[in-house]
Amino acid sequence: MSKVRIVTDSNAYLSPEVRERYEIEVIPHKIKIGSAYFEEAGDFTADRMFEKLQEARSRDADLLPVVRAADLNSILDRFQRLGSQSEQIVAIHMSSELSPMWSEVRKAAEMLKGRNTIRVIDSLSTSYGLGLLVEQAAEVADAEADVHEIARVINGAVPHLYLALFSESLNYLERSAGLSPSQNLLGTMLGIKAMLMLEDGQLSPLEKVQTKDEVVEKLHQFVVEFASVERIGVLQHGYAPQQEALMELLGESLPDVRIAQLDYPPSLAAYCGPNIIGVMVYEGAY
Repeated sequence: MSKVRIVTDSNAYLSPEVRERYEIEVIPHKIKIGSAYFEEAGDFTADRMFEKLQEARSRDADLLPVVRAADLNSILDRFQRLGSQSEQIVAIHMSSELSPMWSEVRKAAEMLKGRNTIRVIDSLSTSYGLGLLVEQAAEVADAEADVHEIARVINGAVPHLYLALFSESLNYLERSAGLSPSQNLLGTMLGIKAMLMLEDGQLSPLEKVQTKDEVVEKLHQFVVEFASVERIGVLQHGYAPQQEALMELLGESLPDVRIAQLDYPPSLAAYCGPNIIGVMVYEGAY
C-alpha cells in the first residue's frame, strides 16, 4: 500500500481492477427524488433513477432529481479509518459546480486538520474525466509521491480534460445549463438537441442540432480538432447505435488512441436527463 490514500466519489468512472489495485476509497453520492434518497452505488443506475423519477412524477409532474453529498459524519468516519492506515490523503471529487461532495469533504478535512494531511481537489470534471484524474493520482501515489507532488500532477492535468454532449432533455438543462423557459419550450417543440460543454466545471449550452446523424458528426468533429488526444470516453443513454457509430468513426480517425465505452452515472444523469450522447477527451499533459 502506498503512503498516500486516494479518495473519490461515486461519479468517477473507475474499472473494478483499478479501484482494487490501488485501494481507492469511493464515497457514494445520494440522489434525492421527491422525499426519497437513493445511494449512487451497486444497481442504482441511471435507468433505475429515471424509473424512480417516473413513479414520483405521478405526484409532482415537475420533479427533477437532486444530487446530494454523503453526510459529514460518514465522510469523517471514512477519513478517520483511512487516517489510521496513512497520515496522508488526497481526495478528488466531481466538479463542485455539479456536486456538493467537494464542499462537504473540504469541511471534513478542515475538522481533521492537525491529525492528517488531507488535500481536497476539485476536478472541475465528471465521470471519465474524474476517473482519469483519480487513476493518475493512484499511480503517482504508488510510486511513493507525497500529497503535494500528487496535487501538483493532478492540478496540471485538470485543464486538459474536455466534455461535449448532446441532450434532448431541455427541461433538465433549464436548471443545470441556464436555458430559459422559452428556449426549453421552443426547443422541445422543434425536437432540438442542445450541445453542452463542460467549462470551468459548469455545463454551458453552445449550439443546437435536430438529427441524430448531426450529433455524431458534431462530436466526431469536436474530438478530431484536438492537436493531441491521449484518451477518449463515450457515454450515452438512448443513443446506443449512435455511440457505436461514433466509436467506429473515432477509431478510424485516431487508431492509436484508447477509446472507452462509459456508464452513465446517476449523478451526471440528474443534470443532463435521459436521451444523451457525449464524448470526453483527455489531451494529455504537455
